[in-house]
Amino acid sequence: MMADQTLFHGIAVVIDDEIHNPEASIREIQSAIEEAGCHVVPLEQIPSDASVSNLREVAFFVLDWNLYGATLKEAAAGDSIDIPAGVKEANEESIIKFLRELKKVRFAPVFIFTDEPVGNIVDKLKKHADLYDEADPSHILVKSKRDVLKAGIFEVLSTWMEQAPSVYVLKKWERAYSSAKNELFLDFYAKSVHWPLVLWNTYKEDHVPPSAELGNLIGRNLLSRMIPFDFDLSSFDTAFKTLETEESKSRDAVIKVLEGERFLLNNRLRGNMLAPGDVFKKDKHYYVNIRPDCDCIAREGEVQAEIKAYLLKGSKVTNAKIDKLFNEKYGNIFESDTESVIFGMTAGTTVSFQLRELLVEASGGWMEHRIGRLLPPYLTRLQQRYSAYIQRPGLSRIPRAALPIIPPPVSAARAPEPVLSVPELAKASNARKSAQGANKKASPKVSKRKSAS
Repeated sequence: MMADQTLFHGIAVVIDDEIHNPEASIREIQSAIEEAGCHVVPLEQIPSDASVSNLREVAFFVLDWNLYGATLKEAAAGDSIDIPAGVKEANEESIIKFLRELKKVRFAPVFIFTDEPVGNIVDKLKKHADLYDEADPSHILVKSKRDVLKAGIFEVLSTWMEQAPSVYVLKKWERAYSSAKNELFLDFYAKSVHWPLVLWNTYKEDHVPPSAELGNLIGRNLLSRMIPFDFDLSSFDTAFKTLETEESKSRDAVIKVLEGERFLLNNRLRGNMLAPGDVFKKDKHYYVNIRPDCDCIAREGEVQAEIKAYLLKGSKVTNAKIDKLFNEKYGNIFESDTESVIFGMTAGTTVSFQLRELLVEASGGWMEHRIGRLLPPYLTRLQQRYSAYIQRPGLSRIPRAALPIIPPPVSAARAPEPVLSVPELAKASNARKSAQGANKKASPKVSKRKSAS
């Protein structure tokens, strides 16, 4: 299945120092983007740090690597000129800085289309692992302008996306999110322009944090309008086969994805406000907060640092034990009634949280030890298991004597002896007597003389 080219439709930012030169090749790329119905924002230079935040809704970026060509041509006045090393270094530094700043506010494809050798630019990008991953398809694509013009801009984009399922999912999700967001605020606006105030007052009267509750309401309504999602990953056959054939690479990818599914790293959490699922690490032990969200936020007259955390203590589960407890049929880990096991919680580490003891302490002293947050449904399941544990009834032991007696295994049955007639029985008896007599004659005589002592 060919990738959907319309997923890239929207606003495109084209950064090229020759963007206003009618004879430049970048103008052909710009025209191709506009002919597809997209709007192009042309820029001659890297945008300032202050204006990067204005690029949050851009569909994709087209960037020229050498943003000094037009200036040098003008300075040379038609003559050849050597490019100073300082100019190249400054140009490269500005681009790398821009890519980093852009990534903070907008994760979107960046296509570097250049007249320079592609390999040289790729080698420079490889030095920055946070921007360009050589092992996996990056959100940064380097392509020569000549090849782009020959194949067609959207053909290049869709072909590239066939190797990057993460970009496909991002674009499909953004389309659903944009539609749901518009529907949500349009629906509430039609009910009342003051709807945020109505809800805010309701939350305040209920003595719950209004800001958090308003955010939760918007999130629930957005999700309800986005479901069901319309993803189709069946076309990524090559990527599927790669995961199946390269076992070590596949395991690393699976471990990373599992962490992203169930655990949010601390550098993605805002502020030091306690929340359900916050995971702390002291020495070799892990602690998870299972207190409900409405009790984790300071209310009027309270200090956030004094809010109590309800902590369960956990420890790392060894790989040998995981292998022993793994349930092949259902794909989960066998757990005792006194624990809740989170497989691959972070960095491939599986943690067993014990339910026997709940540690209640002020959260302020713990925040410096926070490493991340366990997410639903894994947090929800842990809370439910703890709730069931503290309400468990006490049952008497089963006496061992009451256990059913299981007889030992029966050995293989002997073949039944043949039924003999009377003459045959007599003949067999005589044969036994003869054999006994022969044995007596062959037996050595035992001396009855007493030994001298």
